[in-house]
Amino acid sequence: MAETLADTGPGPGHRVTRRGQATREILLNTTIKLVALNGYGATSIQAVLDDTGYSRGALLHQFPTRESLMVATAQTAMEQMLLAIEAGLLRYDSLLQGMRDFPTIMWRVQNELPARAFTEIQLASRWDLGLTDGLTRAMHAMDARLGAQITEFAQMHEIEDVTGLIDDLYLLITATQGLAIGRDLVADRTKTAAALTLLRDRFLGGIAQRMAPP
Repeated sequence: MAETLADTGPGPGHRVTRRGQATREILLNTTIKLVALNGYGATSIQAVLDDTGYSRGALLHQFPTRESLMVATAQTAMEQMLLAIEAGLLRYDSLLQGMRDFPTIMWRVQNELPARAFTEIQLASRWDLGLTDGLTRAMHAMDARLGAQITEFAQMHEIEDVTGLIDDLYLLITATQGLAIGRDLVADRTKTAAALTLLRDRFLGGIAQRMAPP
């Protein structure tokens, strides 16, 4: 049976203590680090135990299977990515300024450990179908939150083509993810820089076009 986000934590009726929550966070953050640095296949339960110093019982109390650990890790990694994106946008005085720098924000996020871990688990889901449902839920959560921000931005600036703006955002996210995956394999780094410039120009062009008066 496929593991879902709803059953990655303690069972019904289980009282989650502060200590238990702290243990869970350490396990998840450690798994994010190990998956990002060493890969999905190399991140076994034993590898997480060796890094944290926890007992097998402490881990299995939180995550009964490796699959449930990885689904929760993907969910946590996605949440951390969303928080990093939102923090990047909030650095600016206005949402418009933040949106104009969104390609840079997204590229930075894609190269941090949570995004690298999420990509590793996402790639693994192609042959580990038990991961698919959990990843789908995490991605839907990301789409909903980013979609809400884009809708707010569109309403503030009287942009009617919200769907087109969301499509541009999706293209930017998936393209920067692909560039982050292939960056270390490309001998000529100027190609990556050129591709990022094209993505940025296209994204900014889409914003400018949709904000132009009819």
